[in-house]
Amino acid sequence: MKYDLRPEFQKYRWIRMPVQPILLKTANRLMPVIQHGKKLDSRLSSETLHIGEFTAKLIRPKDRETDAVLIYYHGGAFVLKAAAYHKNLAQTYALRANCAVLFADYRLAPKYKFPVPAADCFEAYCWALKNLPFRKLAVGGDSVGADLAMSVMLMAREQGKRMPDGQMLMYPGAAGRPDTESMQKFRDTPMWNAVLNEKALDLCADPKDRDDPLFMPLLSETFSGFPPAYVETVEFDCLHDAGIEIAERYREDGIKIVLNETTRSMHGYDIAETSPYVKEQVGKRISFLTDIFEQGGI
Repeated sequence: MKYDLRPEFQKYRWIRMPVQPILLKTANRLMPVIQHGKKLDSRLSSETLHIGEFTAKLIRPKDRETDAVLIYYHGGAFVLKAAAYHKNLAQTYALRANCAVLFADYRLAPKYKFPVPAADCFEAYCWALKNLPFRKLAVGGDSVGADLAMSVMLMAREQGKRMPDGQMLMYPGAAGRPDTESMQKFRDTPMWNAVLNEKALDLCADPKDRDDPLFMPLLSETFSGFPPAYVETVEFDCLHDAGIEIAERYREDGIKIVLNETTRSMHGYDIAETSPYVKEQVGKRISFLTDIFEQGGI
């Protein structure tokens, strides 16, 4: 099936994320080669942290005071390492939203199935609560990273931890509900699609765990107590309808949201970092973070 993608996304139309176990080790080893990350901006500092059984990068502005932090969880279907563009975007958020970014490299399936990735992400959140002096805190992520951010908030609420002041969810799937119209429709879309999603489920979680709200947050009975949200969807994406459902559920629970429905786009479209359209959408994310960090809300 052909999709009316924007011209700058056309070169990615043949790409599909590898989810076959035999390919994952090679893909993760080659990830830095496939797409080169830019050097650390001279206006930023970066520190590698060892948190529990995983590592995280703490990126922050050098010469500006900041009392805000974004804890970020990257996408990759629970099985792929962060791509270079994820880390490049982390630098952009730190500079333009004037915040520290704690970028968690949580452990991956299939070696570490659910609940390990979610537990790692919550541990990063708790580490930030304990060790980072801040006034404002946001969580965010793309794709399954957005789902992990939702899982973290569910755990924080359950355990009586401080909730974040905002949440930034890019094309969430929470985590890939199989019964939506978009999941039935988009089975051959670039980057990610329903066929790949079905294969990935077996790698991410045992069948007995797939009805756990910490794995599939949309199964949570309520999102009461969650903070204001930015929710971004992608037009040609099997996860599109899940993102819309998240936004609708949030509204029902009285949560303020910004819903950004991107058009002529595919899952992971922000890999096209030089695209004017991508820059425009990243600007909307920055505006949300700035409102949370500087204005206290949206």
